[in-house]
Order: sequence, then C-alpha cells, then structure tokens
Amino acid sequence: MDQIISIIRRHWMPLLGLNVVLLAATIYAATVYADRTSPPVWTSSAQLNLPQTGASSADLGTLGSLENGSIAFTKEVSPLQVQSAILTSDVVLNRVWAADPERSLYVNLNSYRGLFTVTPQEQTTILLLEAEGSSPELARQRAANLIEVYQQRLNELRRNETEVRQQFAQREVEQARNNLTQAQNALAKFQQSTGLVDRDRQTQELITAIGELENTQATVRAQAKANETQAKAAAAQLRTTPQQAIDSLRLAENKEYQAIREEVSQVETTLVQARGKYTDQSPQVQALLLERQELRRDLNQRLATAIPGANARAVDTTLGGNDGSRDSRIDMIAELSQIQAEAKGLQQQAAQLQGQEEKFRAELRSISANQGELADLQRQYEVAEGVHRGIIAQIEQAKTSPFNAYPNVQTLDEPTPNPTPSTPKRWLIVLGGMVASCFGSMAVLLFLESRKPLLSSNDLQLVDFPVLVTIPRLKHPAIERNFEADIAIEFQRLASSVSSMMLENQRLMVTSATFGEGKTTVTLGLALALVNFGFRVLVVDGDFEQAGMSRRLGHWKTKTEANGKQTPVSVHPGLDLMPALAIPKDKVAEFFARGSFEGYLSAIQDFGCYDYVLVDCAPVSLAIEPTLISAVVRDVLFVVRPGVSDRYSVMDSFEQLTQHNARITGLVVNAVESRTEGYRYGRQRELVEAEA
Repeated sequence: MDQIISIIRRHWMPLLGLNVVLLAATIYAATVYADRTSPPVWTSSAQLNLPQTGASSADLGTLGSLENGSIAFTKEVSPLQVQSAILTSDVVLNRVWAADPERSLYVNLNSYRGLFTVTPQEQTTILLLEAEGSSPELARQRAANLIEVYQQRLNELRRNETEVRQQFAQREVEQARNNLTQAQNALAKFQQSTGLVDRDRQTQELITAIGELENTQATVRAQAKANETQAKAAAAQLRTTPQQAIDSLRLAENKEYQAIREEVSQVETTLVQARGKYTDQSPQVQALLLERQELRRDLNQRLATAIPGANARAVDTTLGGNDGSRDSRIDMIAELSQIQAEAKGLQQQAAQLQGQEEKFRAELRSISANQGELADLQRQYEVAEGVHRGIIAQIEQAKTSPFNAYPNVQTLDEPTPNPTPSTPKRWLIVLGGMVASCFGSMAVLLFLESRKPLLSSNDLQLVDFPVLVTIPRLKHPAIERNFEADIAIEFQRLASSVSSMMLENQRLMVTSATFGEGKTTVTLGLALALVNFGFRVLVVDGDFEQAGMSRRLGHWKTKTEANGKQTPVSVHPGLDLMPALAIPKDKVAEFFARGSFEGYLSAIQDFGCYDYVLVDCAPVSLAIEPTLISAVVRDVLFVVRPGVSDRYSVMDSFEQLTQHNARITGLVVNAVESRTEGYRYGRQRELVEAEA
C-alpha cells in the first residue's frame, strides 16, 4: 500500500490532468450531449400467444413414436425460443426496416435491431414484444409492422416445410420400401435355410422331446438289462454261457457237422484198436492218424462256417444226456436264445433313441448358434419397418398438419404505446466516467512506472554496496532549527559506521541520484552525530547551483567567488560550514580540472584541523559536480529514499561514480515508514533528576 501511495505521489500531475479531462467529458456527456443525442423515447408493447396444437402421432415400432411432426427423442427445445428467433431474424427485420419512415437514421440492421425486444414469459406460452420510437405513433406502427411481417414469414416457412416434406417423402419412401423388402427377404431366407422360425417355441419343443427320449431310453435300457440278467441266470443253470448254449444248439441242428463228427468218432475208435495191435509207426496207424487229422480239419471248417470265431472245445454239440434231458436242454436253450434276442433288440432300440436324442441336441445347439444372426436380421427388419412407417407418417402429416412446426401465433394484446417516454440514464454516463477514471489512472500509472520505476528492496540486494543504516521518517526533519535536540539513534549508528572506516584524507562525499531523497538532512544528521562523538567536523556545500546546505543553515548569502578569501562559518560547537562557492556554470569544469578545488579544500582542512570533512553534493543525475568532486573525495555515502528514488537513476549514478574511480562506502535508506515506537534515551535521565 505504501508503494502505491508513493507511485501516486510521483505521478500526481499526470493523474490530476487525466481525471480533470475525464470529469469535464463526463459532465458534458451527462448534460449537453445526452440531451442532444438521446431524445425521449416511447415504447409500444404487445403480447403474442403460442397456442397448444393437437399432437398427431405414428407408431414406429421399436424406434418410438412420431409426435407433432418430429420424432420425440428430447424435450429440451423451447417453442417460445424458436418463435423469438424467427421474430427477430434478419429476414423479418429487413422487411420492417425497409418500410420504416426513419430508416435513414440507422446505418445497419444491427443498430435497427436494438429498437425491438422480445421476451418469452416464464411458465406461459406468451411472448412480450416491445418496440421503441421517437413518438408514440411510430412506436405503435413499428410493433404492428413487425407482427404483420412475422405472420407472413410464418406462412412462408409453413409452405416451405410442406414442400420439403413432400420432396423428401418422394425420394425416401421408395428407398425405405426397398430396404424393408430386402430385410424381409433376408430374414425369410435365413429362416428357411435354418428352419428357425420361432426361437423360443422351437427351443421349448426340443427340450421337451429330449426329456421324453431320455425317459424312454432309460426304460429300454432297464428292460435290456433285465433280459441280460435273465439270460445269464439260464446260462448258469445250463452250466455254460448264453452264447455257448446258443452255439451248441445251432451245431446240434447242423446235420453235416454231426455226420463228420460221427466219422471222427469212428476213426478214433478204429485208431485205438489199431494201436493195440500195431505201433504208431505202422502204416495202418499212420493212415488212421492222417484220416483223423483231415476229418478234424474238415470239422473245424464246418464249425467256423456255422459259428464264426467259435471254439470247438467250448461248444457242446451233443447237448448232453439222454433224449429226455436233451429235449429239456433244447427248450431251455431256445428260451435263452429268445431272451438274448429280446435283449439285443432293446439295446438297438436304446441306441436308436440315443441317436435321436443327439440329433435333437444338435438342433438345439444350432438354434443357440444362429439366434444372434436371427436377432440381428429381426432388428434390421424392425428398423426398416419403423423407418418406412415414419416416412409414411411424415407424408400424412405434411398433408394434414402443416402448422405443427410453425403454429399460428395469436395476438393477445394489440400494440399499445407507453404514454410516458424514457429519458437517458445519466447515472450510466457518470458510472462510465468513474470506470474510465479508474482504469485510465491505472493505465497511466503503469505506463509511467514502466518508464521510470521506483527503486525496490530487491534492487538494493543486487548491488554489492552495504546498507549502513535505515533511517525512519523523521517527525522533525528540520534539524538546523534545534541543534540541542537529541540526535536520532540512526544517525548515531551511521556516525559509528563512518568513524570505523578508513577514509582517504578523512573526507566523505554525501550524494544521491535525484533531488528530494534527503541527502542534505543525512549529511547534517551525520555531522551532528560525529560532533556528539567528540570529533571536529567541517561540512562543505558542494552544490554550487542550489546551495541547499547553505540555505538551510542561513548562510547562502555568504557565497563568494572561488578566488576570494573565505573562512568557514561556525554553526555549532565543533561543526563548521563552508558555504557554496559562486562559480559560473561554464567555469565549473575548469575549476576542478586545474586542481583549484583540491587545493582550496586542503587549505581549509589543514587550517581548521578538522577530523572529518563532509561534502554535501548535488544529485549525480542532475549535475556534473559529484563526478568532478569524486576525484578529490573518493569515498562516497549514497542516499536513497523509498517512494522517491527510481531504479534507472540510482543504477546510472552507481555506474557514473564507479567510472570516475569513486568508492561507494555504503548506502543510507532514508525516510522509511517505521512500524514500531522507538525507545529514546537522550535527556531522559536529566529530566527525571530535575523532577526529583
């Protein structure tokens, strides 16, 4: 905040000039110009009603329904907003503007559009229309013309809507019919190729059939199992297997096999008798063995032919026993054969049922695999059917309901002018002037500050010179009026720092970048602090043009020529002043170049036996004396002041002093805003003793 105030103080004159100009312009605009450019304006208002039309609808299948001439996908479009856009469209306003008696006063359509205001009333179907005019009759006429042209425009839009719908229907209805036919044919072809017509019904029938087959198959397999068990029981009673019993019955009934078997039996009997008489090597025995072998071979062939794969040893060809038991065994074997045949028949039936079940299951899997394609084809058919229905519905709506898109708007209240005209709002002009003043002042400050910015603490941190002391804003800056007053603690700290420095010839030049930074006050305060330390100090006024130190101490009239004899003036015990020399501007450089100032200063310093010589110079950026004096007084104390010192001047002064071989011993930050109350010593102890 302090920095902003400082910036305003620096640039108060441009700010004052700008705000004076803006104030005058605002007063002129609010009084004279407003009355001339903004005459009284009358307003005429009318109300229009958007009636609720009967809604026609058409079923589009899975796509929804067609209502009021459009598919009812959303409710976000406001009919009042649509009518407002038509009412203030360029086509409507151009026609009204062409018939306006004051058409020449408006340079373009946008400026003429500002005469009309259309406001949809909330929670109603009413539009409020307002028109402005320079007279009540003109305002009423403009509102009436706008309503008339608006009704004409609605009729044009209705006719265009009907024509567009019919043209669209003529082109699209045939395409929609073709798409529907293609989708229907594709669906029928797929159903014919796959046999899949009603997916749910067919699936249920197959599941039911599979269940019935499973039950029947289980019954047949159980019956076959029972027959097999019964056959095994009969075979166990015959002491043979069912197959062997059947094979034995079959061989017993084979006469050729039995005849050969009888021959084998006879040959074996003869062989036994021959072996009783002859050895095995005898021709008779060998012939019988050969005959038996041939008969057995023939017997095995007959067995293989009659029962393929049977073993002659495992087959009972005699059926055992006598004729009675033989007949009984034959009956049992016949029953066993019948049971075995029934078991095989049941097994074959179960196998057939299993095959039928697998076939049904394959059909069920086929339905599952094809149901996605069937659903896709069904969906395509439904979409094509819905589009076809929608186009047919649009054709019917285009013929029967042309007012669905653009309804016939009713005029509830005829245009009626307001008897009281509106006057210019001068408070808006005043507000505009205030806003212009604020933003203009900010722009001026930013522009001026960018050209000559204030010195900041960050700038001081970038330089290599130490800050010796920070002096707060003095309550009584006129130190010369009371030399007996207490010396500020900051000046004492500065004097302590200076006394510890190794100054060349005990000389110190005090300067600044520009005027108003307080270098003369700092010089005088430092001098008094050094005197308070017990030193003898000479203050030299090095500002030959302004003589600021001489004026403050009341000795500015004692200025003499440079070649004149002048002695220091005592202003306080231990403190002397050498007033400024009266040197013409064109002689200043010559005075320093010849060494006159150095000889002059050395003579005075030796004569007065001074401990310190403080030279109060002019600002570096405003005069040439500081750079010339720096050749004699090399040690420099530089004073800056927040809110007054600007960055470019300070940096340029540093550069100039450095180029002239000056040595900046330190910086003094002057007139800083203090945030705490200082604790003063001074004569407090004496006052306490005096009161006691």
